[in-house]
Amino acid sequence: MLENQIPLWLISFIHPDHQSLLCQYLSNNVYGGIKLTQLPWGDGRGEEPLHLLEAVHRTSFILHETPENPCNFLLLIKKHHHPSTGKESSRTSWQMVNNTPFWSATDLKAKGVCFRRSSNCLTDIKFLSFAWFAELHLPFFYITNNSKVFFSNVIAFEMSPETDTNMGVTAYFNFMKTLISNAKDVKVLREKGILCSMLANDEEVVEMFKSIDAYGFPDNCFFSDVNMGIAEHCNSKARTWMAELINTNFQIPWTVIALTFLLCLTFIQTYFTINPTN
Repeated sequence: MLENQIPLWLISFIHPDHQSLLCQYLSNNVYGGIKLTQLPWGDGRGEEPLHLLEAVHRTSFILHETPENPCNFLLLIKKHHHPSTGKESSRTSWQMVNNTPFWSATDLKAKGVCFRRSSNCLTDIKFLSFAWFAELHLPFFYITNNSKVFFSNVIAFEMSPETDTNMGVTAYFNFMKTLISNAKDVKVLREKGILCSMLANDEEVVEMFKSIDAYGFPDNCFFSDVNMGIAEHCNSKARTWMAELINTNFQIPWTVIALTFLLCLTFIQTYFTINPTN
């Protein structure tokens, strides 16, 4: 697929309204039907991508328009903000080794990490830690039967020596592979609106993420602060003991009822100890 891309400028000769056609295609296949009203490179905000894979790659790194800023797309592609440093220097920075352990989505939930949906930008991943809990903000991702083939080719496009990209899609998939190890992890993320799947079941989503080859590239370049924050939170007993207590002892409703009843009896006993009846 990477070698058989038709230049986008040829589409203008085939379809007179090719801009609207491309907007509709990207809306349906990248955002799951969320209406993309304007192409990220429109109105002189960047060069038109050479082919469809580059168009999808660039669309994956925009922050979706908001009511406060309805027409302003923020491109988060490094090559549009910084001078190119070459593919070799870019890949050298990716070779940093992260020796911190990884936790799945269900593991993080058990340690008091709440999941929140951030935006449609695949690198918009943040970790916020508080006194007794934490929040992991993840971008929306739409999954179809074509996602495996399509994003495998997008990663191949990032890896190509002919391109100068920030490898954000590769980093995203490597990060998500650590979060998703079984169907329960998919369920956690799906219920939070982070994953939207057109596949038959959650097991197929797990297989889709596992089958996409990200070539072992670490995600430090984008998410080193996130990984560090997760490690600090999960390794801190002071921050995780409450969540672990609840998950260990109070998952069964009868346990909660018994605890409530015990607290009521303790309150009544204390009250009558302080205020004895005649």
